[in-house]
Amino acid sequence: MKVCLGGTFDIIHDGHKALLARAFEIGNEVIIGLSSDDMAARMGKEARSYGERKRNLEEFLRKRGWEARIEMLKDEYGTTLQEDFDAIVVSPETRKMAEIINEKRRKSGMKTLQIVEVPYVLANDGIPVASRRIRNGEIEGKRRVKPLRVCVVSKNEIKMEAVRNVFSSLFHGIEAEYEMLEFEWKKQPSNEEIMEGAKRRAMEGAKRGDYGVGIESGIRKEGGIYFIEQYVVVADKIGYMTYGKSPAFECPGWLLESIKKGREMREAIPFESEEERKKGAIWYLSRRMDRRELTEQGVLMAMVPRIRAMKGDAFPYE
Repeated sequence: MKVCLGGTFDIIHDGHKALLARAFEIGNEVIIGLSSDDMAARMGKEARSYGERKRNLEEFLRKRGWEARIEMLKDEYGTTLQEDFDAIVVSPETRKMAEIINEKRRKSGMKTLQIVEVPYVLANDGIPVASRRIRNGEIEGKRRVKPLRVCVVSKNEIKMEAVRNVFSSLFHGIEAEYEMLEFEWKKQPSNEEIMEGAKRRAMEGAKRGDYGVGIESGIRKEGGIYFIEQYVVVADKIGYMTYGKSPAFECPGWLLESIKKGREMREAIPFESEEERKKGAIWYLSRRMDRRELTEQGVLMAMVPRIRAMKGDAFPYE
């Protein structure tokens, strides 16, 4: 199989190694596109000269007994629109470009490439290993060496507490700093607006920290039933987003009617005290679980895709 992949390969880290290992596992002819200096600059990447990067890559391949053709990559496509490749190896970050390449190949009458996606390799802080993170002194190999900055995009102290509890249980030995940020979204979101609100919050937080956490609740109709649902999105500074949600429960008819008349959920529920209000709708309706517990479950679910990987356990390829 003739396989291609591309990258800047400035600091050859574990993420690069996983991509290369997969390429040589499936291919008997491997072509590596190495970004030119001009292309690296256009992409906003800080990198050593092309010549130095090429020598380092050749040395890395030689030590592993791998043979490949290295080509200068002057644009995002390289020779993929002219050459008869069978497959392209990508990361989740570069998969979209592979799909664009396939669309262009399809339109020009060429066969499409098998897209082989290799999962991110995560550091022990749950964020993908990247050259810029190593260069900035955030990680050494896959070990976090700087305090972790977590931005919870909400002014709700209960949500902050839930995030802190889950993150502290996952990141043993890593110092973390937490910040709450304000963000305006729909007062009573429904259906797709719930997930969209959580995503926007998370992305806003990731601009300020290593992690941005977005938590959004609302009413979602499914199978004719109205559920109270809470979505959680965890975005990191690399752009990797993972998703989860808390257990959903049916919205009582009386509450649904009040919400349909324009009242917010927190206003429509006749809480008996401010303490009950803090515990949320789930406490009022169940008397067994409060908002913090419910939110912690959603945050943990959103971290599930990161947990095994950041502990060094690799998932099998699909």
